[in-house]
Amino acid sequence: MIKINLLPREIYADKARRQLASLGVGIGVLIAAVLLGFYGLLKKKEISLVKQLSEARMEETKYQAIANEVKQLEDKKAALSNRYDVIQRLVTGTLVYPKFFEDFMSLLPSDVWIATLNTTTDPSYGLMIQTNASALSTFAIADWLTNLQSSPLCSDVRLGAISVTEDGEGRSVFTFQMNFTYRRSG
Repeated sequence: MIKINLLPREIYADKARRQLASLGVGIGVLIAAVLLGFYGLLKKKEISLVKQLSEARMEETKYQAIANEVKQLEDKKAALSNRYDVIQRLVTGTLVYPKFFEDFMSLLPSDVWIATLNTTTDPSYGLMIQTNASALSTFAIADWLTNLQSSPLCSDVRLGAISVTEDGEGRSVFTFQMNFTYRRSG
């Protein structure tokens, strides 16, 4: 069968152009719908992330308050520890001299008397003692020297030069210097 078309070609071309334009509009609408859907997904994700960020900031604020409280407690602990150490050092330091004199008097013979006594404290609360003393006999000096050397509290005992003078009653008086270190552990 033979088809004869009596319509002019321009009508077919116009019809083809309209179909092509409607196809273009349909593709444009489809692309716009896809882009709007993608934008909606991105917006939903943004809202979710903003919400998570807000929750994280609230949690950070809560933990920061706890961290500040812990830091304050640690600072208080350090201050109290420092105070305790100072008190311990003061207590240890204050008891050195009473204990020293108690021990010193038990080591000193009755025939020896002290003219001067100088002390120097070292950081471990030991005492370096320098004495100028007098005695009525060399045996009293020897007794004191032996007492100091045998005492576990005294070390580095050094006897200086001994000089002899006579008192008004004709007795010999021995003058000497004695140096030693005193350290008591408790």
